[in-house]
Amino acid sequence: MAAVCEAPGRRAATGCFFEVGRREIGSSSSRASSRGISGSEGLIMRMNQYGQLGGHGGCVNTVSFSPAGDLLVSGSDDTHIILWDWLAKAKILSYPSGHEENVLHALVVPFTDDSTIVTSAADGQVRLGQLKQGGEVTTRQIEEHGDRVHKVALKQGSPHILYSCGDDGLVQQ
Repeated sequence: MAAVCEAPGRRAATGCFFEVGRREIGSSSSRASSRGISGSEGLIMRMNQYGQLGGHGGCVNTVSFSPAGDLLVSGSDDTHIILWDWLAKAKILSYPSGHEENVLHALVVPFTDDSTIVTSAADGQVRLGQLKQGGEVTTRQIEEHGDRVHKVALKQGSPHILYSCGDDGLVQQ
């Protein structure tokens, strides 16, 4: 049974597939399509927990999918980064991030064959982790703020343009 897509002030369409089809042929904007599909009550009601991944020794502050969607990366108050095969519910690799305080954000850099992970933390650092053959990982600081760094963002389509933001009130490249 297809989920019903509803847009504010409009009658329910026959399903999310209808909305996707409208988007594909250009008769619906991307914003309207995403609102119609992601706001679908039927879709939300079918969501459930897939599983749990245990491995960190502290509060987990960040989790994100790799660009291909087959891996997860997580970061924690224990300052470790864990790379997961989420489908198999298995830990692939765990390594110390190089941060001195809680890891607040981690993501896999696109176009690097899942071998580069960027992290930010409460120590004010933005770090780059390079996964080498045989499970070896090197990390280095690439940016620093005057206070906690909450998020990093990569420009879509470019692994070389990175911005970070933090408690020091700055957004910096």
